[in-house]
Amino acid sequence: MFSSQRKAGAAMIGFALAVNVPFMLLIDRFGYDDVLREPPLQVLSAFRAGGAELILIWLAFALCALSFLWVSAWTGEAIRAGGGRWPAWAAAAGAGSAIAQAIGLSRWSFVVPGLAERALDGGPMESAAAIGAYEALHQFAGVAIGEWLGQTLLAAWTLALGLALVRGPLARGLWTRGLGVTAIVLTPLWIVGQSELLATVHADFPELQITQWVFTAWLVWLLAFGVTWLAGGGTRATQAYDKVIL
Repeated sequence: MFSSQRKAGAAMIGFALAVNVPFMLLIDRFGYDDVLREPPLQVLSAFRAGGAELILIWLAFALCALSFLWVSAWTGEAIRAGGGRWPAWAAAAGAGSAIAQAIGLSRWSFVVPGLAERALDGGPMESAAAIGAYEALHQFAGVAIGEWLGQTLLAAWTLALGLALVRGPLARGLWTRGLGVTAIVLTPLWIVGQSELLATVHADFPELQITQWVFTAWLVWLLAFGVTWLAGGGTRATQAYDKVIL
């Protein structure tokens, strides 16, 4: 039977790999996420051209985001089993991030299809109303809930995990501490990158365009951490690695 750390490690690996499948499909079939910077009619036209398949890809993306609930829950269980401290706010941040991002992504499967139909096939007034609704939905459900709230909470969860890895009983060797330090370093970069979301509402805010790179680095970090816990439950694997580098 898997230990709690190995179970959490397997969940981290599964999440990091699974989330890339719909993401890569959206790049290929929809031009994501560059297409989102195009005028609304062009975005909606590209979306409708993807048909039912694109709707299902977006739904899969939302389900992948929601699956982080298990990653967060099992990570907290593993930290407590290892004698580490896992505060209630960290558990809430992980769960909240999964739900917020799933809500934001779900708009593409359940709301945008109808808006695309009315915007492209309706009369001038209906089309204008649909475009306005799409823009408001994109800013609220996508930018505010999915990206800002969801990723800010995910950064908070990452910070909590980083702190747990650099202090207390889980701080076992250079490799584990290095993973913890990496998490702590990624967190402020993630928060600074959120400035690009404010740039969508006012031109005075800088558009740094670093969030995508930070998230990619976070996925690599999560995968490395998941492999570490799956391979040795955070003990034998890290100790063996430390002997090699020392």
